[in-house]
Amino acid sequence: MTDQSRSIEALEDALNAMLLDNEDITARGVVRRMSGVFKNASDITRHPERRVALERFQARQAELRKTMEKTDKESKTALSAKVARLEAEVARMTHQRDLLIASHKAMLLAVGEVGGMKAWKKFFDRHQDVVEQLQKLGAMPEAEVVPEPAKPGPEEW
Repeated sequence: MTDQSRSIEALEDALNAMLLDNEDITARGVVRRMSGVFKNASDITRHPERRVALERFQARQAELRKTMEKTDKESKTALSAKVARLEAEVARMTHQRDLLIASHKAMLLAVGEVGGMKAWKKFFDRHQDVVEQLQKLGAMPEAEVVPEPAKPGPEEW
């Protein structure tokens, strides 16, 4: 192997390392990276084989950076769209829950008005955990139990 082919091989190794490290590939950068092998940037740019290698790696780096930038933008856009979709779904579900809670309260009040609360409570006595969860959600109407006024007896007629 000649000195020239060894220097091209060493140059390509350095260029590949710069590419992997995402370090700007320039003739001066290569001189810094390969301290002692080349003295000046022109040692690379004036030699046709070295210049071709440098230009080839610069083109690869530009292509890689363009692809990375495009991927990052698409990912951010997709992520933003997903977040917006999930926020809308949470808002929709929150609205549905609030509607169901209001409906549940109204249903319990209606059942209570027609005298069915005793039957409802009898059913839920076996499911106290459900009653507690409904209370935490605010789905249970809060009302005072007021005894009915005494019905007039026959002596009051």
